[in-house]
Amino acid sequence: MRVRRAAAKAPRLSRREFQASMTALFAALRASDDIILHGLHRVRASGKSDGSEVTRADRRAEHILRACLAVAWPGDAVYGEEYGGVLCGRGRCWLVDPIDGTASYVLGIPMFGTLMSLVLDGEPVLGCIHLPALGETTYAATGHGCWWLRAGLGPRRVGVGASRALSQAKVGMTGVKEHSWYAKPGGAEVARLARAVGRLRMAGDCVQYALLCRGALDAAVDPFMKPWDIAAVVPCVREAGGVVCDLQGETGRILERTSIVAASSARLCGEIVRAARGPARARGRRPAARDGG
Repeated sequence: MRVRRAAAKAPRLSRREFQASMTALFAALRASDDIILHGLHRVRASGKSDGSEVTRADRRAEHILRACLAVAWPGDAVYGEEYGGVLCGRGRCWLVDPIDGTASYVLGIPMFGTLMSLVLDGEPVLGCIHLPALGETTYAATGHGCWWLRAGLGPRRVGVGASRALSQAKVGMTGVKEHSWYAKPGGAEVARLARAVGRLRMAGDCVQYALLCRGALDAAVDPFMKPWDIAAVVPCVREAGGVVCDLQGETGRILERTSIVAASSARLCGEIVRAARGPARARGRRPAARDGG
């Protein structure tokens, strides 16, 4: 099995557009942080139709983020977790997840984040993984590198760590959140994968991708992803030097995928995909391409 790379060249922002975009996004995130952090340790959650949790802070934070985007780019489309919208295949579209990791947020655990991204003509070109309770942000744009910003410090360019074999790798995963987890497509595959990794870290949700981007983890896997999750992660991982595919090894039309494998190299990515498939399904397939990294 090979990790299949997308052939088309992705659109991109100019450096000036990237800098201007981040200035506006940081202002929007400061406004949403006020809402999110104020509600931490005093939150009540309700259930959504898909079984996930939602809080008042989720909805209020997305509302303010949408308002900030509308001021900065009044003609742009917005697609978000709480208030929906249309994921546009042409033109500019912002994707928003106000609290990725609501389950942690509800428990008062600081392992949650706000995800924002820009999609141009169907391709994610700018991604932002903002961790308000940890005071840090990982962000990137195609062709402009991946950056890590901590409270009180300037941005630092970051990259993934050296490639490791799966048996030696530190792999982040999201924990089992509901009894039906294993019955969903991808659930059994990730459970199978957990037995093959060197060191399993249940960092979970968007936090694990931020850790991958600066080399603290070697890979991160999630079997259940939505477009607003994927769009923010992809530019960060790729610009940090990593590889992104789904549990079938596909990299094309990435926003249509429902699972994500992100790794420091194509070699490790391929190992993860094969391990998730299991020996019976992987038998007879060609080995993953070696990338030398």
